[in-house]
Amino acid sequence: MNKDLNNLTFPELLTEYCFEKWLAPKTQQSYAGPVRRLRHYFGEDAYPGDISRRMVNRWRSAILSSPQNPNGIAATSWNNYARHLRALYNFGIEREYIPLEKNPFHGVAVRELQRRHKTLNASDIARAREALELCRRYEVIKHEPSPLHPAWFWSVVVEMFYHTGIRLNQLLTIQGRDIKLRQRTFVASADGAKNGRETTLPITEALYPHLLTLMRSASVAGFTRGDQLFNVNRFSERHRRDVMDTWQVERFFNRLSHYSGGRITPHRFRHTLATDLMRSPGRDLHLTQAVCGHTDIRSTLGYVHNDIDTLRKYLEQRGA
Repeated sequence: MNKDLNNLTFPELLTEYCFEKWLAPKTQQSYAGPVRRLRHYFGEDAYPGDISRRMVNRWRSAILSSPQNPNGIAATSWNNYARHLRALYNFGIEREYIPLEKNPFHGVAVRELQRRHKTLNASDIARAREALELCRRYEVIKHEPSPLHPAWFWSVVVEMFYHTGIRLNQLLTIQGRDIKLRQRTFVASADGAKNGRETTLPITEALYPHLLTLMRSASVAGFTRGDQLFNVNRFSERHRRDVMDTWQVERFFNRLSHYSGGRITPHRFRHTLATDLMRSPGRDLHLTQAVCGHTDIRSTLGYVHNDIDTLRKYLEQRGA
């Protein structure tokens, strides 16, 4: 540790911040990334106290996407960097770990273009299901792994994302004890939630048989109630890890996208569910917020879009 507590290095400042705030490992990573990018630009020897507002603006110009820099990062990424670094500097200045009076990251956010969330249409979902069903039949008939092996397991994963809209990290933290088939509910733990809150969600009629298949297969494989339930390594002839991780899931979805002919990701299922719920005649903003686990209602409002046919009819009222 630097003996000069009034001028800590970036690694020391980050360590103090994470220790005092008692941040979860994944949250710590969300701060480490922007700090790493900043040090890459200004140099490993740069101290937090060396950074001025003008230097921050120069860094922003260098890495932000623009006509002069088409390969730069998106505005949302920059604002994410600025938000984390602003919080880190607020902490450092308040604790007198940084010899500055003003935070150089105040007021450096940029306007973000409000684009619609990327969703899946009915054809995308139908092709994904068809690809998985073909692979499942291949494995049954040929008794050998298909390109989407084990297809039955990945079908359950896809249906889980489609019917619940949970996040990938929430899926990975589900244990056998979290599935209540008799009550037709499951628990999405706080560990995998972005808002850090545990949520109990319903198991729909369409999802039930898929989870029943998974639970029965887990029982045959000797799972305990505390084991990771969605763990491809316990059902596969190819996978050899102890627990399923994000890399394995993302790799599967890359392969599924290839075989189904369209980009498919867990988060697009989430966007699709929220969009469909807010498009339905009986839409309810607060129920959709509860399903998605949004802390801020504004996140849910982002899925409210006017139906194009409704807009057309409204405009047609004017006449020729």
